[in-house]
Amino acid sequence: MGKGIRLLFLGMALGMVLEASAEKHRFMVFFADKADSPYSIDAPLEFLSQKALDRRNKSGQSVTEEDLPVNANYLDSLVKYNITPYYSSRWFNAALVEADSVDLESIVATSYILSYEYIAPGVRLNPVKEVTDVNFSPLEPSIISSNSQIQIEMLGVHTMHDQGYNGAGIHVAVFDGGFEAANQTAVFKDVFNNDRLIDRMDFTANSDNVFNYDDHGTNAMSCIVSNYKETLIGTGYGADISLYVTEDVSDNGNFEYRIEEYNWLLAAERADSVGVDIISSSLGYFDFNDDRMDYSYEEDADGLTSVITRAANLATERGILVVSSAGNEGRSTTWKYITMPSDSEHVIAVGAVNSLNEKLNFSSFGPTADGRVKPDVVALGSSVAVYHKNNTIGTSSGTSFSAPLITGLVAGMWQQFPELTNLEIKELLLEIGDHSNLPNNETGYGLPNYRRLINDSVLSVKAMFDESFTVFPNPFEGNYVLSSGRKRICQKGSTNETL
Repeated sequence: MGKGIRLLFLGMALGMVLEASAEKHRFMVFFADKADSPYSIDAPLEFLSQKALDRRNKSGQSVTEEDLPVNANYLDSLVKYNITPYYSSRWFNAALVEADSVDLESIVATSYILSYEYIAPGVRLNPVKEVTDVNFSPLEPSIISSNSQIQIEMLGVHTMHDQGYNGAGIHVAVFDGGFEAANQTAVFKDVFNNDRLIDRMDFTANSDNVFNYDDHGTNAMSCIVSNYKETLIGTGYGADISLYVTEDVSDNGNFEYRIEEYNWLLAAERADSVGVDIISSSLGYFDFNDDRMDYSYEEDADGLTSVITRAANLATERGILVVSSAGNEGRSTTWKYITMPSDSEHVIAVGAVNSLNEKLNFSSFGPTADGRVKPDVVALGSSVAVYHKNNTIGTSSGTSFSAPLITGLVAGMWQQFPELTNLEIKELLLEIGDHSNLPNNETGYGLPNYRRLINDSVLSVKAMFDESFTVFPNPFEGNYVLSSGRKRICQKGSTNETL
């Protein structure tokens, strides 16, 4: 994040704090550097897992200073100013704090503080992280309606499962507003009994208890890893899973502030550290309770600007595949477009269709502000079979459930082709869309189907990448060749060829 952007944020913060003096609120504090860090990019295992390093190596991304933890001395110094840090961001070199704006103004003059940004009113975080045990109760659910056969067969995932690919060995992180009752049902018996719940964190409260608040995340999770008597089968039911609460659903779901984007950033960094392969996010942002935080489609939906989109781009650079719901704004008269972070070039933005593969009118449109096709693909988004917190199997609708259906599909594909990078898996997904040669801004490259992948034979996948190359030094810019009238990502090669 550039200094100019930070100063802009600072200006916004100063305007806001005039209204908020003598009260504690939540802010991001941005540091000037990572000087005198006890960590080194030459010893990355001190702050990253081996799987995180392996994933970077596959995508050609080395560990940089951006990956180093925030200087602990800087964090400690905040306490002296009556500013309480809770989380730190390696990628933004920042800390999320609760503080009085008067105290914050006093630290801007210090050499190691660049600026601060107001991100939410009031305080909420537990002073000490709440640590809880996972108590699993495999209660048998009631079946209210539907089953998952339609949503699976639309993607050809039943064939993928028959081929032996169910996401096993792939680590998926789900970002949402809560996973209520996910630990109280036989729907997720395989996950809990086989120790496939790898990590969990509630960033809205500073707690590791994610099984409360809301079942929107539970619904989304069930689209991926449920495995119940052929009634509710997730598209990637064999995957490992981590659960992160980043959306604050307090105030009856009417709490919408920039902090939720920063929670997403913090969760992405944690997911990176523990070795997550895929982030599945059924969240999207463009407007907030404080309209000074709002984004403009024309100026901000360019894949580079919003906080959450920049976070998604940084996760992608580290080899993580990000799958995001495109948004349910299609009927809006003010913002019908995809929501952030789906505007990112690298994020798989997922729209919604009905069982006849017809676009649903609520599904958000593209293009991005800079003219790129979005969404990328679609999946079933009406009457999707999900698990509900009252221990029933029923249905829900929205791109929130289209996205995790695609997540499970790409988890199975990555299990089948582990040598491919995150962006190559995305490209492969686009290739098997039902109108991949004629993408549009309503349904992108269309409804993907695993059967197209195997009907074209595995050799076609190999051919896509065997003779490809990378333009160095940055593997995420400029490494495309034209194919079928659109961009195709290329695999790392051995030479510095240019077009």
